[in-house]
Amino acid sequence: MMLLVVWGMARAQSNAVWDFRLNEAIQGNPDRNGLVGNSITDLVWHNGVLYAAGGRGLSATANSGESWMNWTPKEYGGQGGISALTVAADGTVWIATAYDTTIDGNSLQVGGGLRYLSPGSEEWVFIPQPLDARDDTAGGMRPTTTAIQNVTFDIAVEDSTVWIASFGGGVRRSRDYGKTWEVVTTDGLPFSALDYLNHRGFSVMIENGNIWVGTADGISKSEDGGQTWQRFTHQNQSQPISGNWVIALAYNPYDGSVWAATLRALGEDEVTAVSRTKNGGATWDVFLTEELSDGSFPRNFAFYDSAVYVATENGVYKSVDDGQTWYRIANIRDDVSGERILKNIFYSVATAPFTPPYHELWVGASDGLAMTRNNGYTWTIFRSFVSTRQRPDPPVYAYPNPFSPFRHEYVRFQFDVTEATEVQIDILNFAMEKVITLHSQEGAPTANNFDRSLFWDGRDANGRMVDNGVYFFRARVGERVSWGKIVIIN
Repeated sequence: MMLLVVWGMARAQSNAVWDFRLNEAIQGNPDRNGLVGNSITDLVWHNGVLYAAGGRGLSATANSGESWMNWTPKEYGGQGGISALTVAADGTVWIATAYDTTIDGNSLQVGGGLRYLSPGSEEWVFIPQPLDARDDTAGGMRPTTTAIQNVTFDIAVEDSTVWIASFGGGVRRSRDYGKTWEVVTTDGLPFSALDYLNHRGFSVMIENGNIWVGTADGISKSEDGGQTWQRFTHQNQSQPISGNWVIALAYNPYDGSVWAATLRALGEDEVTAVSRTKNGGATWDVFLTEELSDGSFPRNFAFYDSAVYVATENGVYKSVDDGQTWYRIANIRDDVSGERILKNIFYSVATAPFTPPYHELWVGASDGLAMTRNNGYTWTIFRSFVSTRQRPDPPVYAYPNPFSPFRHEYVRFQFDVTEATEVQIDILNFAMEKVITLHSQEGAPTANNFDRSLFWDGRDANGRMVDNGVYFFRARVGERVSWGKIVIIN
């Protein structure tokens, strides 16, 4: 059976640099343009290495961003961006990929399979997207025979056992490193992702031998390797999770708590929030209900001692008092380059050790990656762009181009400076009438950071969104004047 039903709750989501050193700083300063892409949907810190995944591939750094190693589909094989990322205890990196296709005018996601990279290896091992045979109907099972809408959103690994959570493919387990797979249902019902919300997988986690699974119908927990399961839903407990659509799970070793991104599914009294248990799921505390009442999703979690971080589509929240109070981290601006995270949509968060009492906080947004070592007082921002020092013609360029204000929100004008410089960018329409002027006074470069940018939201000087079409820009950086073109498509 082909699972081609579009379900509303399933809304989305260069060559390798082989001089990467695990314990050596290659440059004296952060490589702010070293990422493979700017939308950072997953972050994992493991054994001194930070891994950052997104729609364009995977990046890794072992020296706080001073150098990066990148893998694109060319390196890991196949097509598509990364939909899931985890790192096993032995350092093996696991990813799942996904890409889009169009059927009957509908854009649908396709599972691109899994891949893993063993420690010391340079070759990714490919595992096809797990599927069922058409005759896998024993006991009333309704097989998933297509990779369409069968996207893997999470991976958990313990020894040679691999667990995955996929939308159309459900929760599956492999005991032989992905050679063979079996479908696991936590409610005793024959598998059918079409009929049962609990068979649509979104998250999976292993902690202290316990397996936790998040689906579109709650949380399941097994203490015996998946033989028996406990179920936790908004409806079956007196102090339950906030909602049954569970898109992220995380374990906090500081206090042994389990955290979940629990979104409203179908229950009228469900709400989107963050749920936490300190007693193995017997009761749950709910947080950030008001902060996420506008429909924003919580996306992921990170912990460092008593500090709890939640990446959401409405900013990154932090609590240091067991969730009693929350602080939203705002105004993320690079202290050296002036670069900013312009959008408030954050998908991922991770922490790493630093000189006590501090730690590194990494946040991944739809607009780049940022790191702070002093509780947000100063930031370093990492983005993917071509430096005009490396490719000086043209001296100023715009990206993304074509630019959709509705989709991208902002376009950046990229350039470099060698001294304190006044910058002016005039944007003109096809009739060469001025639309708006952007101004900036750039300070002298420090720490060998010469790259700069200005951004525009697609509005004219009166705040009106401009029409579709071709626009020109005249950029003056100090005494240098150059021209360029932007295509606006909404």
